[in-house]
Amino acid sequence: MFWRLGFAHSSPVEQLLETGVFTLQQLLEEDDIIQECKQLNKKLIDFLALPEQVQALIDYVVTEPAADSEDKVKFIYPYKSSEVLSADLSAVYDCMFANEELLNKLFTFLEAEAPLNTLLAGYFGKIVSTLLARRPEETLKVLQKRNVIPLLLRHVGSYSILELLLKVVSEAEENASCARIDWLYQEDLVGQLIDKLDPALDSEVHANASVALVGFINQQQQMQWAVTGTPLKLVTALQSPESVRRLLERMLAGGSSTLDHGLTVLVELVRSSASQGAQRTSSNEVSPLIAEVLKQLNELVNVLRKPPPMTPIVNTTGKLDPPLGSNRLKILEVVHALVQLKLPAVEEAMISLKVMPTCLDLFFEFEWHNFLHNLVKSLLDMIVKGENEAFKRSLFTDANILSRIVDAHKKNDEAMKKPKACRKGYMGQLRLISNMIIQEATVDIWMTEYTGTEEWQTFMSTVLAPLNDIHDQRQLGCPKPHGVSGASDDEDDLPAHTTEEDIGDQGPSDFEFRNPDQPDQLFEQDEGWSADDEQVGHELDDDGDNEMELDSEQVGGDAGGPGEDGSEELSASVNAMNVDQADEAQPTPAPPKPKEEDTTEADLAEYNDINFWKPRPTWFKKD
Repeated sequence: MFWRLGFAHSSPVEQLLETGVFTLQQLLEEDDIIQECKQLNKKLIDFLALPEQVQALIDYVVTEPAADSEDKVKFIYPYKSSEVLSADLSAVYDCMFANEELLNKLFTFLEAEAPLNTLLAGYFGKIVSTLLARRPEETLKVLQKRNVIPLLLRHVGSYSILELLLKVVSEAEENASCARIDWLYQEDLVGQLIDKLDPALDSEVHANASVALVGFINQQQQMQWAVTGTPLKLVTALQSPESVRRLLERMLAGGSSTLDHGLTVLVELVRSSASQGAQRTSSNEVSPLIAEVLKQLNELVNVLRKPPPMTPIVNTTGKLDPPLGSNRLKILEVVHALVQLKLPAVEEAMISLKVMPTCLDLFFEFEWHNFLHNLVKSLLDMIVKGENEAFKRSLFTDANILSRIVDAHKKNDEAMKKPKACRKGYMGQLRLISNMIIQEATVDIWMTEYTGTEEWQTFMSTVLAPLNDIHDQRQLGCPKPHGVSGASDDEDDLPAHTTEEDIGDQGPSDFEFRNPDQPDQLFEQDEGWSADDEQVGHELDDDGDNEMELDSEQVGGDAGGPGEDGSEELSASVNAMNVDQADEAQPTPAPPKPKEEDTTEADLAEYNDINFWKPRPTWFKKD
């Protein structure tokens, strides 16, 4: 109703347009211009779609302002111009694609020397990405005509340009059926990105080049070949033996940065090969990609043993000189991906190069590196649960895993004797590894040749078994009751006739609780339990028993008697209840009742904030 009476709000942009005398700069200074563009203000769009106005908008984006310019020229005008050009205004885009000079003006931004202005690079990338999303065929033709790919590679050190490069590749692959994109593959995009792993270039260039190569693999996995029906040509080029050999040579011959980012690409390549393992025609077939990696596996293992110089790290656990570093962790990820292939050629290479002993050396050297521990544990799981007996035996012979586990527990015990000591960080993983080996030894009988030694058997009984008991108790949330059988944490493992009342009504003497810190010791009986308490307990038990009494003959008759389905189990449950009732029927000698005069203030003083729940002798005193 208000707008009918003329009270509707009029934006400053609308008011400025109604005057008929305004400039582009005045419009860009208004806060509502972006909103008015999204609302498709016809008068505003007609003005912005004029060729001279589009050119002015492009100039603000691609021309770096002078250092002494006003803030609105440096920040406001470029930002507002990029938002207008990215607002999906058809009239503006029609003007741009109809005017070659405007397109030439836009892409001259890439002809500047590196590094580009970070702010303007972001605005430029946003505009071209919007053009690719709204008008992909026309934009791809413009990129091909102006040979933009080499220009993008020149500035790949800028993350905004990197994102634009990935967007170009993605749109080209998705529109391959309706647009010719051979020009994109003829640029040798993969080879040029691998060459960016040059020690002479900046580390940011190395990082962005690896992100681009990994991005191609991720696009392959996301698209799942649904668009073209075949693998992406860029991924196929990256997985070729020539590209893999080129990548390995670059990363091994360069410095720490090239090795680090080259390993990032290598890990994804091997993982993608593992994901395609089900498509192999033969289980023993080795792809050209894996064959090239195996040729350089010795060099990678040498990096594990002798890493490049690194700055020491000082933390709360001490000084790490040298630290594990991301390079060695990524090499372990490559080893993990290779083992995951389950290829005999890969496993033989691991055995001959003694890779697993080196992995265990790192496992025990870096006590608090949980990423490392989880990775090595996963490796051991795959090997021990695998089918290659030679690979398994190498763990017991070359890696000497059982003795190292025993020695690690001994060292941990010695360290625990020191003041303010704590368990070593890998102790939990060692318990899981030990249990896994013991479990698999029951399937592979030949493993008892190693697990049957006196040293290991003693470790199992004196060290591992108590640790497993403590773990089971913690899983329950409290010490495991001695009267409850079963190793599972589920309530379903309790006897069928056991109820909450059966457990809750029993006295403290009916259960023995074990101390989790000292499994061989039992908790002492509550000192506050007296004869009066026993009497009250019996009264409660009698009430409960009266409710729970059952006629065994009647129950047996309802079940069909012994011999019918389910009768034996029910009969056993009833007999067990009868035995419990018979035991409770026998009088239990009660401890002597303390005399009233024996209770002193000193006795009452023991009931403090810690043990206030203990029953006092005077609570049950009869008048």
